[in-house]
Amino acid sequence: MDAGLERAGTLAGAALHDGLNAEQIADRVLDAAVAVDHLDDVAVLVIRRT
Repeated sequence: MDAGLERAGTLAGAALHDGLNAEQIADRVLDAAVAVDHLDDVAVLVIRRT
């Protein structure tokens, strides 16, 4: 699970760097999780806009 969280963080950072908004970042992370078929290891990421 730690590797999955690290991967999610890496994807989210790259997406943020690419200028994506919160919804697009979440979509990118979830799409990657589905692609590797690790749905049991998917953590829910809540991105709060202030």
